[in-house]
Amino acid sequence: MSAYRPLSASLLIDHLATLPDLTARLGGKAADWIAREVSDGNLNTVFIVTGPAGSVCCKQSLPYVRVDPNWAMPLERTLFEARWMQAVSPAVGHQISELYHLDEGLFLIVMENLGSHQVLRSALVSGVAPAGFAARIGEFVGHAAYATSWRALAFEDVYALRDKFSRNLALTRITVDLVLTDPYRSACSRNHWLSPELDDLVTALQEDAVLHTAVERMQERFLSSSQALLHGDLHTGSIMISGDDVRVIDGEFAVYGPIGFDLGMFIANLVMNGYAQTGHEDWMRDEIALLWASFRRAYLERWEHGGAQGDLGSLTQPASCGTERTRFFQQVMHDAVGFAGLEMIRRTIGFAQIADYEAAQDRAGEIEARRRALMTGRSLIQKAFQIDTIEALLDHV
Repeated sequence: MSAYRPLSASLLIDHLATLPDLTARLGGKAADWIAREVSDGNLNTVFIVTGPAGSVCCKQSLPYVRVDPNWAMPLERTLFEARWMQAVSPAVGHQISELYHLDEGLFLIVMENLGSHQVLRSALVSGVAPAGFAARIGEFVGHAAYATSWRALAFEDVYALRDKFSRNLALTRITVDLVLTDPYRSACSRNHWLSPELDDLVTALQEDAVLHTAVERMQERFLSSSQALLHGDLHTGSIMISGDDVRVIDGEFAVYGPIGFDLGMFIANLVMNGYAQTGHEDWMRDEIALLWASFRRAYLERWEHGGAQGDLGSLTQPASCGTERTRFFQQVMHDAVGFAGLEMIRRTIGFAQIADYEAAQDRAGEIEARRRALMTGRSLIQKAFQIDTIEALLDHV
């Protein structure tokens, strides 16, 4: 374990040269290696290091938000990402990057380089993403959610796993503030929107007491329901894609919570892309349907064939399973709908907005896409507990 210091390209190469496994993976000598910074997220620095035999991706926490050095941030976030990779890897296999090395002192993780892949958001904006990608994401959520659930694990094991992620306070605070709270506060300086065109809708959202009560119900679900280990930030910028190979990255927001949170975040980003880009709307509707169908299939597959190995469901008999499964998936759908609405509003007027809107044909198109997102988000939050099926959800978007 090393003493912390922010690593430059040269310092990173020097450090990797002290690690025999990584030296063998890169090949040659340190003088032959090239480190290239590719940081494009909000929080961390990321380098790709390439040698004669191969390459690795290196990610290090900074003591502040990378895009806002005045915003102090604890360093532990890469540790939670590594723990998330270790926790879900047995269930999802190649659907995430392989973890090669963790240095807890440097808050540095070294993992598989997905250099041949493209960020899904960029692929969608440029129109080159292959149809059917959402099926892989649904499988990922289904397998990871079941494997870390109370159905799959004894409660002692869930408690131990949950305890590891209960300390992920700084990033969970970001979720609670930026997703679940800030957009509805008129005095929050982190909010911004296209003005004056969206002023009327933003004012309506921030003055709507009925909506705020519905938001509170979703806050309660996020904070009090520990169904499974979440990715915690599952959007199209957290997916890498190369043909049929779809990988989930950036699990640093991992926390125990309601399964529908991950699904809702991803659904929202598909809806917003469909609103922003001419010709994408039907495509995104198809992908949302695929996402849900593949999630349901993957979760059920584990449930049926893995059995109730945990304490939850240990008494359920096969004859009564159908009713319980219907209730469970309706609950997940309710959560997915509500969290999708919150994400749509957050990504439209809150901090860390999405590039998809900029792909609209012109400013008028962008304004229309953003207005639709705000109105749809509001409707989904208010009607979350009335929408039981994927067909009903698609009717609302």
